[in-house]
Amino acid sequence: MIEEKFPCPSCGTLVSKGDVYCRKCGVNLAEFSATMPEIPPSPPAPVPEEIYERKFSLAQRFKKLLRKPSEAMKDIALAPDYEGIFVLIVIEFVLTSVVVAITMQKFQLSGPYAETISGEVSGLLVATIFLALILFIAKWVIKSLIVMYACDGGSKWNFKIAASITGYAYIADIIVSILGIFVIWFLIPTLHLDTTNLEVAIQTLNDYKAQLNWLKLVYSSPISLFGLLWKSYLGGLGAHFGTKEKCSLSKGIAVFFALGLIGFLISFII
Repeated sequence: MIEEKFPCPSCGTLVSKGDVYCRKCGVNLAEFSATMPEIPPSPPAPVPEEIYERKFSLAQRFKKLLRKPSEAMKDIALAPDYEGIFVLIVIEFVLTSVVVAITMQKFQLSGPYAETISGEVSGLLVATIFLALILFIAKWVIKSLIVMYACDGGSKWNFKIAASITGYAYIADIIVSILGIFVIWFLIPTLHLDTTNLEVAIQTLNDYKAQLNWLKLVYSSPISLFGLLWKSYLGGLGAHFGTKEKCSLSKGIAVFFALGLIGFLISFII
């Protein structure tokens, strides 16, 4: 412990608090004790902030997101990374490609215009794959920025944390996409379209579209809504831990739900 010292009232030499006489001028320090300045205690040394060490590997994070989401999102929020988001983007690209491939098998065209229409549809679906990938990345970035500001709560957290929890929350969409593949494969009927008579072909196409709308209402929309609720819960957990609990869980869920609901309504209308 460092001994407290103060200047002698007579000569200015530094003396200790317990000294009776000044070692230089010999003055009786007790006579001046009443007028001696109180030395303020030294401020406590700042406690260094504990550095969080990542607990789970990438595979463990994905596993715990399904089984113990609170533990997974806390680890993701306190040790953010872009590796998991890249994996999810690749999976989303693959699943979209599978959906397009299955959809193409559901269209069986015949007649004089079959080859032309088939080529145009194939090109359109391939373009849809890349457009979906671009939109997925764009939604992730924009949503991460909104979440960063909306859920800040004075924590001053950074974009990497917000982007990490937003990206990992998309695992709910991945599960929904997998369920969607089964819906397309088993429930969507095959379209047999004869292009010999274009008026009949158009009417057949309209009837087929009505069937798809019914399936969308009965099967796809409830599954998508379930995915939205799940994704909102994961995002809310991440925002809660990422802001060091300055953003409440309910507020985080509300922010993610509001953002996801916009996309859900757009997809339902389209």
